[in-house]
Amino acid sequence: MFVTSVMAAAQELSVIYQVGFNFQSPHLFEEAGVDEQMRTSLINAYKDVTLKYQLLYKNGESEFRIVPSKERQDVTIMGYTMDINAVMAEQANNYVYKNQNEGIILNKTSVFGKDFLITDSIGRKKYIIDESETKEILGFECIKAVSEDGKNTAWFTPHIPINDGPETCSLGGLVLQLYGEQMVYTAIEINEKVDKELVRPEGGKKMTEQEFKEMVMKRVEMMKRG
Repeated sequence: MFVTSVMAAAQELSVIYQVGFNFQSPHLFEEAGVDEQMRTSLINAYKDVTLKYQLLYKNGESEFRIVPSKERQDVTIMGYTMDINAVMAEQANNYVYKNQNEGIILNKTSVFGKDFLITDSIGRKKYIIDESETKEILGFECIKAVSEDGKNTAWFTPHIPINDGPETCSLGGLVLQLYGEQMVYTAIEINEKVDKELVRPEGGKKMTEQEFKEMVMKRVEMMKRG
């Protein structure tokens, strides 16, 4: 029943994703610029951490952001314990906005005490679809797709004809699971109603995704040199 109604409308959707770190990825914590010993410590510290993100979609526009939790979720690194949920709650104003009609992605984020608006184009990252591999998520048949660089694996369902998800892959259906370089996103709840207006982010220094990555890497290198 749900599949039929979504296929008929598919203009408004709310999806909750459970999120954890991708411990199978060789690129996990790579951007932190730490040595292998510290990387191992981070992996051990974050092995049980789970977060939730929400995708809100309306008529070709969407927002993707963390869902703050009031419960404690402690992480201990080098003898220092912090509540990761409290830390992540501070990021609740950061989010990714997508506009399918304009073909753009705007990532509003704050790092190093400054605000940035990272711009990208929808569909820039190419995926290769493998229809021979399928699995079921939330009752929907999903098809496997792997990014051309081999770093991301997405499972999307053509039964929900929305080109969106944790990343916009332009696969012809909603991504219900994504194994990324850092995180694994798995849909755990889908609703056909969005109870808020979506807001296009503004302000902050505008950069492309590549420019932003280069800036972060340079800053990390400067911090490592003291």
